[in-house]
Amino acid sequence: MNRLCHPSTRHHSDKKDGPVKYVDRAEFPISVHKARNAFRVAIVCWLISCAGYAPAQAQPSSKTKPVTKPAGKTVPKAALEKFEQPDPDKLPPGFQPAPEPLAIMDLDQPLATTDELAKLKKEVVSKFTKTLRDCDLSSTGKQVIETGVRYRLAEMTLKEKRKELPDLHKALIRDITTGIGNPGIKPADVASMVQFVNQELVKQMPQLLVNNFYVRLHAVLILSELDYAPSHALLLQVIQSKEIQEDPVLGQPSAIKIAATQGLTRILKYASPPVAQRTIIAHALVDELQKPNTHWWYQLRLIEALRHMTVAVDAGNNKPFVIDQLLALINDRERPWTVRSKACFAIGRVPIPAAVKPEDVVNTVADFALQLSTAAQAKPNDQVWKSCVWDVYLAFKADGSKDKDGKDKDQDAERKGAGGLLARIKPVAQPAYDRIVPIVRDVIHGKSPDAGDVKNLGDFVRERVPQK
Repeated sequence: MNRLCHPSTRHHSDKKDGPVKYVDRAEFPISVHKARNAFRVAIVCWLISCAGYAPAQAQPSSKTKPVTKPAGKTVPKAALEKFEQPDPDKLPPGFQPAPEPLAIMDLDQPLATTDELAKLKKEVVSKFTKTLRDCDLSSTGKQVIETGVRYRLAEMTLKEKRKELPDLHKALIRDITTGIGNPGIKPADVASMVQFVNQELVKQMPQLLVNNFYVRLHAVLILSELDYAPSHALLLQVIQSKEIQEDPVLGQPSAIKIAATQGLTRILKYASPPVAQRTIIAHALVDELQKPNTHWWYQLRLIEALRHMTVAVDAGNNKPFVIDQLLALINDRERPWTVRSKACFAIGRVPIPAAVKPEDVVNTVADFALQLSTAAQAKPNDQVWKSCVWDVYLAFKADGSKDKDGKDKDQDAERKGAGGLLARIKPVAQPAYDRIVPIVRDVIHGKSPDAGDVKNLGDFVRERVPQK
């Protein structure tokens, strides 16, 4: 329908072209006298243009009234005055002032002076490099390693080196990875040196975790890059710290906690910590997820770490605390949609112990999918739905990504096979999956979920989930 011509205002006539208003000339007759005058004026203008005559333009008189635009809607004077003269003491609706910068942003706590570092550089850097290369773990070699690590970390705390932090970070990682050993060194000796250097880094790193924001961030990132499972203890201290607003000295901001959580994820994936350490990490992640008011991005990273957990139950009380926490997140309607959907993704990859009924897991995911579908129908243009329904889909199936050997990257944490509920409890998961897939397809393609598909899923859920 043409927005400029509402059906109620059209002239109903046989002479019309679609929705465009047709104006019958017979309704507006032009007198013959006026038509003739218009013709004469046109002839005179044509003759003047042919003769090249151009009359001088008259200068506007001071008494000439300015040309005014056609009158539009009249704005009430009171409203106009209010618009032109806003209250200087009143903030615009919805305005949120920028938060005060954290004190740790400008914290200056160098671990050594510039002169001390210059002296250390002359005394130890070349020895440090040679000791790493030779894998010298004699008492003298260990002392050189200890001093070399202290130099590298102290250098990162200098205020004038702040812009160089990424390069200092890379140099340290290069020293303790590719800088260790040479072709003539036995692999066992290289492994022993790697372990000793990592041990020394973990020992000295706490000094950096109470420094300024930038130093803390790089300290956490370095700990995350170590192939050394015991570094999880420091990363756990970071995420278990109070928020920086509660404790300006020992607290940690969300950004640092997020980086630490990503480090724990890497440890769970690649460092193979023993079951006891995995259980400690799992409890710490669950404890953090039980805090409802943390930043939603931090919650996503906690779930991503928990998704790699192979611990099914607490050995002390035999409770399935990991999957219980994920189910609680999915059912928590006060949490963001993205957090709840990411919990669906994770629940398709963690172990399902015997104490948990597979039907309860599938029904919880299906119920959430129904809530998500209804919300997407109400606001179909919200882009958040695409990532959410994709996570729900991935609760059932792996994402299909393969590594260089053709194996699934998106693996089940326990069996190391393809992730997803269909790969583990297919008879129970298939009916819910079949009803959810059409809705996922609609949302991914930018459409509102089909009403029939939503009803089909709703009937399925109402048969299986007690309604509140």
